[in-house]
Amino acid sequence: MPTLADRALRLVAALYLAALLALALAYHALWFDSGANDALFMAYGAVVVAFITSRFLLSLPYRPPRDAGLEPRVAIVMPAFNEDGVIAHSLRSLLALDYPLDKLELVAVNDGSTDETLARMAEVAADEPRVRVIDLGVNCGKRAAMAVGMRATDAELLAFVDSDSSLEPDALRRLVQGFADPQVGAICGHADVANPHEGWLARMQVVRYFVAFRVVKAAESLFGCVTCCSGCFSAYRRAAIVPHLEAWEHQTFLGSPATFGDDRALTNRVLRDWKVLYAADAISHTAVPTTLRQFLKQQLRWKRSWTRESLILMRFVWRKHPLAAALAYAGVLISLVAPVVAIRALVWLPLVGKTGFPLIYVAGIYAMALAYGLYYVVRRPRYDPGWIYGVVFCFFYLAFLLWQTYWAIVTARSSAWGTRPATGHGRARPAPNAQPQPSTNEAGA
Repeated sequence: MPTLADRALRLVAALYLAALLALALAYHALWFDSGANDALFMAYGAVVVAFITSRFLLSLPYRPPRDAGLEPRVAIVMPAFNEDGVIAHSLRSLLALDYPLDKLELVAVNDGSTDETLARMAEVAADEPRVRVIDLGVNCGKRAAMAVGMRATDAELLAFVDSDSSLEPDALRRLVQGFADPQVGAICGHADVANPHEGWLARMQVVRYFVAFRVVKAAESLFGCVTCCSGCFSAYRRAAIVPHLEAWEHQTFLGSPATFGDDRALTNRVLRDWKVLYAADAISHTAVPTTLRQFLKQQLRWKRSWTRESLILMRFVWRKHPLAAALAYAGVLISLVAPVVAIRALVWLPLVGKTGFPLIYVAGIYAMALAYGLYYVVRRPRYDPGWIYGVVFCFFYLAFLLWQTYWAIVTARSSAWGTRPATGHGRARPAPNAQPQPSTNEAGA
């Protein structure tokens, strides 16, 4: 339970955050004090301030879907490639879910692993009839593995959990409640970092994940317009994805196979005609990268899929709620223009314009970083000093990640996974004999 000190610190953080956002409304005018000569960049500043503030405000009235007593048949599909160190733990976390035994099945798909992943799957399935193990035989890629898992069941709802993620016992029960609305086609659960103490990089991602879900997805969920159902933990109505299964599985972009971004791509398929929600109380825990090399490759992969799927989203999001559409378009605009503004403020103006150190720009970045950190403090039940890592992350983002945007656009056709030795780049089809393995199967052990 939160202590009196926790409540006091959260109150102070809330007041500070409110004051900070109020001051931020004048930020763009202070930044470019030369006036009309910088009208375009002043407009950009206004859009950024309005965009960030609006998402904070819209996330406040958000509430998870109410408990409707819903218990539909659910199949959880978990594809895995070379995950022998975590796959057994992840599967067992699914077996511990508080959900009717006769309404839940688990489909574990081995995507041609070269380690002991298949053996670890078989060990879990040995004494548990709810677990079906499917071995593809060769590495076909995550989409192919997911598609095989979907076709192996006739469950009403299809849920997906990454092989390096685990669920809270009540996560599935809470997630499915939103499907009481027949217009809902998909629901995204909440993801927390499972390894927050494995170094400074993991600590920075704790706040980032929290804000990405509790601010961004919460704001989008108000309009039934969540734009990415995370692969960590999400569920889809079968009727919403089966018509698109072939097109999604074999998606191409500029002539090349779309080998990653499966979660954002699948969300786009559903979002065209259905509502997509976020369930903040359906909690998963996912392992995050702990080395800079691994993290940067992950982020580049995500930005490439963002590039591809944003182009698709822009074609139909205008049909959604006007405010949701405006936020979606603004988000894309800001992401595309932000590197130009940063170069202008940090390089061009000091060196060519002779304006000296870009104090106002850096102060603006700090204010944004502090706002995210304070929001983390306010929304957590207990005070967590780790919020400071969220502030540091914003400057880390400016130094390393902001510049990836254009490289991701230029290399958007790339099918290289970056963090795995194989991904089915050739888009191999699953072997004809890719069948469920008996629970006593020890193949690959």
